[in-house]
Amino acid sequence: MVSKSHKKGFDNKVTPVDKKSVHLPAGLWIDIEDIGDEGLNVDFIKNPSYFDFRDRNFKIVKDVTINCTLARCDGDIYLNGKFSTVVELACSRCLDNFTDEISAEFSGEYLPEKGESSSKEELELMESDLNVSYYTGDNIDILPTVRDQILLSISIKPLCKENCLGLCPHCGQNLNISKCNCKEDDIDERLAVLKKLKIVQV
Repeated sequence: MVSKSHKKGFDNKVTPVDKKSVHLPAGLWIDIEDIGDEGLNVDFIKNPSYFDFRDRNFKIVKDVTINCTLARCDGDIYLNGKFSTVVELACSRCLDNFTDEISAEFSGEYLPEKGESSSKEELELMESDLNVSYYTGDNIDILPTVRDQILLSISIKPLCKENCLGLCPHCGQNLNISKCNCKEDDIDERLAVLKKLKIVQV
């Protein structure tokens, strides 16, 4: 659904979304009242410092652009969005740092919190759905959703290039830069005893 209502959340501008959210903690806040019958489009551009990934093995090196479309049915909010940015990673083969552009589409559902009226079974079911979040008040924060999507977009074993040659296991030379003088049959002295073992088939 393409909305006629459109708002922007830039770092260097105070927008209607920002003005209504000045009392709220840092986040990507959206005022529910702004989501009309035709929905709402919201754009955010946030610098890397807005996302705290200090405990991770990557670094955001370019502004994060977020485009979202929201729809509302009574108190239920439905989100469809996309983000893009550039991250710096360490190659899992050669250990050199490199940059990679990442982007992903995502969706989410925000439901009003029921509080103490919810049964234990209902709460467990709610928590098991990763696409569902709960809110109180008149605003929702999509920052946790975007942060999770960035994490999911990072490869477990990042490669600087598909055919990365990695490091020589003997001398540690980066084989993408130059070959080393190690022989293919060179072996760590500590493992040399294994060459003397014989396999006996039973």
